[in-house]
Amino acid sequence: MSECISNGVSVTCKKYNISRTIYYRWLKRYKSLGIDGLNDVKKDFIPLNKTNPEIEKAIMNLIMIYPNYGPTTLNYLLQELGYNISESAVFNILKRHQLTNKWNRIKLSKEKEINIAQSIPAISELKSGEYWMFWITDLGTFNNQNIYTYTFFDIKSRIACTRLYINISLEIFEEVLTAVALSVATTLNLKISNLCFFKNGKLLNQYKNSFKPKICNILKEQGRDIKINILSTDKNINKINMLKKQYTNNMILVLMSILSEEKTFSEIKINFQVSM
Repeated sequence: MSECISNGVSVTCKKYNISRTIYYRWLKRYKSLGIDGLNDVKKDFIPLNKTNPEIEKAIMNLIMIYPNYGPTTLNYLLQELGYNISESAVFNILKRHQLTNKWNRIKLSKEKEINIAQSIPAISELKSGEYWMFWITDLGTFNNQNIYTYTFFDIKSRIACTRLYINISLEIFEEVLTAVALSVATTLNLKISNLCFFKNGKLLNQYKNSFKPKICNILKEQGRDIKINILSTDKNINKINMLKKQYTNNMILVLMSILSEEKTFSEIKINFQVSM
């Protein structure tokens, strides 16, 4: 846990050859039960004819996100999420819902496609912590490396979380969301109900069609009921862009003062994190 705080989740998980899902599962246990929560948990195997409703719901959620996946891959994902169930039990659940055929699963996923809003209420009507914007800012290069900032910004309170990285990926997004933004919101007792993205945002453009299911899966793994908003022509977009510009300009001033001294990127990243 301490290594993740100092070195980051991605680096630590790679070092110990564990998945990020397993790390966040351990982190959740540790926060709830302390050191005892890291002890091995004995799970009872679910009989084929007695599938836990929670597992069945998890399978249906996965189908909504990954309709092309069959029983084998779905079972693998369930194991990653901590569910103990056999592949044949997964098949039986698909059969019960007439979803053994891939095209039936695709049809179902389209019929029940998760709604993504394209607008938000007037900012004056929002509660603090309710609507958070996310964006990535390209800051050019430093020592022949690209520099990007990942920012989560509460539209109402203007509380923000920003971290510095050298590439763009959903793994980094997940790390900043779960380890920083959600932790800050929990500490300040802010209830995030909506996560907003700019339609032309760098992350959305990079992942295109896979963006929505991947983000939805990250939120579900965290047990969060957070609605996704993708904004393009929202009536508040000009105000939001102005808030983004003001914050980004101040953030760049902080970063420039740090870059003015000779430091490695790791040192710059830590100093920037402390300053922001």
